[in-house]
Amino acid sequence: MGRADPGTAKFQSKQLKASGLQKLRFYCQICEKQCRDQNGFKNHLQSPSHLGRISNLSKDGKGRSVVEDYLRQFEREFLRLLRINHGTKKINANKFYQEYILNDKNHVHMNATKWNTLTSFVKYLGRTGKIRVETHDDAVDEFDLLISLVDPLVFHTKQTREKELVSDENRSNNFIQMQIAKGKETNNATTNNSPQMTKPNSTLASNKPVNLSLKGLSTKKKVTPAAFGDDDDDSEDES
Repeated sequence: MGRADPGTAKFQSKQLKASGLQKLRFYCQICEKQCRDQNGFKNHLQSPSHLGRISNLSKDGKGRSVVEDYLRQFEREFLRLLRINHGTKKINANKFYQEYILNDKNHVHMNATKWNTLTSFVKYLGRTGKIRVETHDDAVDEFDLLISLVDPLVFHTKQTREKELVSDENRSNNFIQMQIAKGKETNNATTNNSPQMTKPNSTLASNKPVNLSLKGLSTKKKVTPAAFGDDDDDSEDES
């Protein structure tokens, strides 16, 4: 089948298809070539140019480093666009990935990294604390995720505040424990220094009646001397 001549309708149709978005799984990141369908992608993988690049990377031992570079670049550009377009606002992960694809046609594709699905990549970013991952309240599909950027400055400030609250709480608890211990020591010292109470006499403390003896006690009549002497003396003086 011959190629379409420039200027024909068939040629223009192919140009329009080539200028539009193609399936990402038919994109070769190493060669930066977009294939139109599975058959074209298969032919490209068997082409001398592609095999030559793969062979050179294997000989130089750069195969692993190239994949890691793609991974870092993909993650960096993903987070950069999320910060610019949406900041810390929530957005559907699939919807934002479409924005990422449309933003730059020559972007690093996810199939060039170790991530097979967008969900696994998003959950990885959530575990590392770079984004916040949530699900819809009425979500039917567990892969329908909401993502929002975690601002490092806000995250650091929040962590610092939480540490300060924990420290304040610990200091308050320690102060209370010290006051309790000091109160116990003061109470023990007061108890040890107080005078001992004398033990009451068992006889007085009992409820038995007390018997008193009046034997040996005599009553004497008290004699009051006369103011002017006796009566006999007065009679003698008169005689």
